[in-house]
Amino acid sequence: VDPDTFLNGVKFTFVGLISLVDPPRPGVAEAITNCRAAGIKVAMVTGDHPLTAEAIARKIGIIIQPTSHELAELTGTDPTKHWRAPECAAVVVTGAEAENFTTSDWDIIVRKKEIVFARTSPQMKLKFVENLRRLGEIVAVTGDGVNDSPALKAAHIGIAM
Repeated sequence: VDPDTFLNGVKFTFVGLISLVDPPRPGVAEAITNCRAAGIKVAMVTGDHPLTAEAIARKIGIIIQPTSHELAELTGTDPTKHWRAPECAAVVVTGAEAENFTTSDWDIIVRKKEIVFARTSPQMKLKFVENLRRLGEIVAVTGDGVNDSPALKAAHIGIAM
């Protein structure tokens, strides 16, 4: 099929536009606040787009501070290594970026106070858990599907929903 002529002569009529909103469940922000008060670091690992993930993380209190992307722009840090921005405490990292992480990169990331992984595969979620454990962290993971099984099993505490 020739893409240049495939739709020749076909007329389309705009019918409408749909927008979906999937807000955080009630009580999530309070739970994050309580975890922080108890000294528990909460990170988010999601398949969502990075901008969506950051917006949700900000809404529920996982991210409060400026992110590494924001600081990299201000300081002139290499955007491909934005998580190395000086004084950076909050990161939003994609699975594609994390695929190329060295051990040194993982060491930097898992020590951040506010962490969001977006567009992440189940394998990347597992790698995140493994690196947290390697650095001596006690790790609890929640998951809602079969794809989360490896990370749930690798964590000290696995919570299947």
